[in-house]
Amino acid sequence: MTGPLQTKVSITGAGRLAVERIELFRSTTRFDDSEPDTTGCPVTVFDFPGGDSAAEMTDSMLAHNAKYYYRARLSLTDGRQVLTNPDSVVVPDTALGCIFGLSIIVDKKYYFLEVRDGGRTKKRYPIALGRDPRRRKLHQDNATTPEGIYHITGEQLNARFYKALDIDYPNEVDRTRYNLAKTLGLVSRSRDGVPGIGGEIQIHGGGIERNWTNGCIALRNADMDELFGHERIGKGVPVVIVGNELNRADISSIQDYRTPAEVRTIQRKLAAMGHYQGRPDGTVGEKTRQALGRFQWANELPMTCELDCRTVALLASQP
Repeated sequence: MTGPLQTKVSITGAGRLAVERIELFRSTTRFDDSEPDTTGCPVTVFDFPGGDSAAEMTDSMLAHNAKYYYRARLSLTDGRQVLTNPDSVVVPDTALGCIFGLSIIVDKKYYFLEVRDGGRTKKRYPIALGRDPRRRKLHQDNATTPEGIYHITGEQLNARFYKALDIDYPNEVDRTRYNLAKTLGLVSRSRDGVPGIGGEIQIHGGGIERNWTNGCIALRNADMDELFGHERIGKGVPVVIVGNELNRADISSIQDYRTPAEVRTIQRKLAAMGHYQGRPDGTVGEKTRQALGRFQWANELPMTCELDCRTVALLASQP
């Protein structure tokens, strides 16, 4: 360990092989002798550039009080693949302590829940997700976890899975995405009809050995005890969930203050392309979110219906 939330990872011997690609797998679940199960287990995958003989990185996206296992797959230039022997590192615990500017970030890519005090990390907890951990929830599917800006709406001391904090999914943005996706024919019909938008997303206990939830965020029971034992963690606390569709930079872009004049400029651009209807009003409301979603769909961007980084950049390039 080179710091409380940092470890250096080196792949010994990689420089002596003709390597085309290196994938480094990291998980709180122990690797067995087979291929790493990157869907069924909470596994983060890091890619090294092709031909990188150094094969070394510093992993700082770790949770406290957790044992991490590492294993690499080397794809060689002759077509062979080599799995390295597993290795592990233990990250020490830390006290949650006093918090004044409380917020929570759930990082789906790196599998941790981060309690923050203003802009500072106070503590991270390892997590598991739903059975389809990488996609962003669009509708009820008992597999995917949402991404976006939410709040805790309730606390359950005796929940189905130990203890639970309720999250306000679906919010207004989720409903816009869902309704627009239905209009565009992007919500797959099953034998039971078109699925609803879903709900009942929680942060709850039950363990982190596998990705097993119906779309909730699972923690170890002892970690839920610690969250419930903190006087400031409860109803009203903001919870940001980031993943493959919305990352931290996207959340910052969405939360950036834009003047009414700036928003009207965006609305006029969307109107010129046929996505925004009506008079520009300078507010990012339902009409603007719908227009952003149509613009994103037309340009093969993730349909966030928000001013994420890629959308802002593409709009800025429009005359």
